[in-house]
Formats: sequence, C-alpha cells, structure tokens
Amino acid sequence: MDPTSVPRILIVDDATENIDILAAALTGYRKMIALNGERALQLAFSDNPPDLILLDINMPGMDGYEVCQVLKTNEKTREIPIIFLTANTDSESIIKAFEMGASDYITKPFNMGEMLARVKTHLALKKSRDDIARLLNDIEGKNKLITASIEYAQTIQQALLPDEAFLKRILPEHFILYHPKDIVSGDFYWVRRLDDQVMIAAVDCTGHGVPGAFMSILGISFLNEVVSEGGICCASDVLERLRNKVKSALGQTEPTGQRDGMDMSLVMYNPLRKELQYAGAYNPLYLVRDDRLQEYKADRQPVAIHYRERPFTNHTIPLRPGDMFYLFSDGFADQMGGEEEKKLMSGRFKSWLEEIAHLPANDQKKILEERFTAWKGNVEQTDDILVIGVKV
Repeated sequence: MDPTSVPRILIVDDATENIDILAAALTGYRKMIALNGERALQLAFSDNPPDLILLDINMPGMDGYEVCQVLKTNEKTREIPIIFLTANTDSESIIKAFEMGASDYITKPFNMGEMLARVKTHLALKKSRDDIARLLNDIEGKNKLITASIEYAQTIQQALLPDEAFLKRILPEHFILYHPKDIVSGDFYWVRRLDDQVMIAAVDCTGHGVPGAFMSILGISFLNEVVSEGGICCASDVLERLRNKVKSALGQTEPTGQRDGMDMSLVMYNPLRKELQYAGAYNPLYLVRDDRLQEYKADRQPVAIHYRERPFTNHTIPLRPGDMFYLFSDGFADQMGGEEEKKLMSGRFKSWLEEIAHLPANDQKKILEERFTAWKGNVEQTDDILVIGVKV
C-alpha cells in the first residue's frame, strides 16, 4: 500500500498518557500529535493536514471548542471530521460540541473497540465525500470545456443566420423573436432574395440543443443548395427538393428507420405584386387582416421520410397593404406556464396576434416577449422559440 494513502489522525490532548494509549490503539494509521490547541491548528493548516481529529475539550490555552470553531470556519479544514474524546459527560457540553460542528462525541472512559469503529466509519465517510468532491470537480472542469465548445458553436450558428442589415433592407417592417432553449438551437430562420421575391423560412429541426443545431446547419446548407440549383417554380417545390436532400443525406429509405427531419413554414413573398406563396410541413401560416386572423394549414408531414408522403401543397395568397403574416415554430404555443402550468396553446397565441398586428413590428415583438415571459414565469423554457412577423 502507498504510505501516502494511509489516513492521518491528529490526536489532541494535554495528557501524554492519553495520547500514548490512543496512539498504541490506532494501528494501521499515521498519527499526528498535539499537546495543545495552538499546535493542533498548526498541524491542521499544514501542507499535510489530518484526515480526522480526536480532540479533547479541557486543555490549557485554547480549549477543544475554540479549536473546533476555528477549523470549521476555515474552508481548508472545515471538512475534516472531528471526534470529541473527553471526560465531559453533561448534555450541555455534548450539545455545544455538535453546534460547533463536531462529527461525533465520545465520553471517557470509553470502549476502545467502539472508538476504533467510529474512527473507521468517519474516515470512510470522509473518503466518500472527498471522492465525490473530486468527481464533481472533474465534471465541472469537463462541463466548462463542453460549454465553451457549445458557445463557440453558437457563434458559428449565429453567423449562418441572415444579417440584420440585410433583413432590414429587403423587409423594412418585420420582427424576429428567437430564443434558443439551450445555447444552440434546433430552430432557425432563413431568408433569401430570388429575383423580385423574398423567400422566408421558419424551421424547426428534430430536437434542440446540439443535435438540433447539427440539423439546422444541414437545413441551411440544403436550402442554399436548392436556390443555387435554380428552376424554383413555387414554395412547395422548395420543400419537395429539401425533403429529397434530407432523405438522401440521412440515408432515410424506410419510414420505420431513421426519421430525423424538419417541420417548417416557407413563403415566397413578392412585395411588388403583393402576393405570397406558402407551403408548410406541420407548421401553418397566420395572416392577420383588419384585426382578423386567417390560418393557412400545413401538410401533416415533415421534411423527411414519412409513412405516407404526399406532394406539398402550394398556397397562393393575394395581399393588401397593412396585412401582417407570421411564420413560427411550435415552441411559443407549447410553452408551459400560467397559473395551472399548462401549455400556452395556439388559440391564445392567435388572439394575441390579432390584438397586436396593427402595431409597428418592433412593438409587436416587445409585447410578445413580455407576454411570453409573464406566461412562462418560473417554469423552464420548454423548447426553442421562433416567431417571424412581416408587415406588407
């Protein structure tokens, strides 16, 4: 056995005969000796502190209570178990010892076998605490490294999202409410200009956090590829092509196999012709006109393999000045909260949009954020949050 792994026991007593008896009984341990409180503190604060202290109360100078109080108020020594080994048998002395932070209290004359058993037990408990502390410290260090990596991934993911100056230029009156549940997000938004049209997508990838973020990077890449390949005829055509790319990249051949993918709403907005094309995979489109909300339903299938795949539906919607349309993921409506900690639900979300659609886009965003925060309260955010609003 490595000698340094043998527990160290500090015996503190002003009577040398007591020290001799204890030292002889504590075979198999490394012993440290102190005849007074001051020396006990020197040894406890040394570079090789004890693993356990047997401490007498009645000593000249500092008594055992004072020594215990100093040790328990110092971060370096407060975890060292202290067993009072004393002739004081009154309840007041025992209660005071435990109030000072003692781990145990043995009165003289004591049974040597019982004393050794208690020493062994407290050393085992301290070893368990020390092992847990080392593991927690190791975990904390690894968590910091992982968090730093994820935060860097967040920087990369943010860089792939559309630039705000670009958005303001092509969509003068809009807002984007975007709150990842974790550091990185499975939701993303995508905007591209194509001739005289603006393509806008709100996408919810399978999962959130790191797995969702990986899918979001794939989604952004695939959408850019679809545009670069050209020949886009309508919004639904984009979803069809995107589905094929997702299935090919993820090796999706059977509906019962790997089914990761995306739910999304995508529009092709022509601000000159005041026309909107929309196609959706699970996620609908809301249009508010004259304070009344109209819902354009999505196809009940993801942008991925599905047991019953159908062509995506293309909706063509004539627009009027002042109309407000919204694309979003399900995170906002699915947030738990309120007095009964239930889902916010799409009905409440719709009514809020009807109330605020006439306001400037930035004011709408502020109100939605305030109401969402109030609804959520102290409940953890349920999912990634994405809401895009555009005023015609």
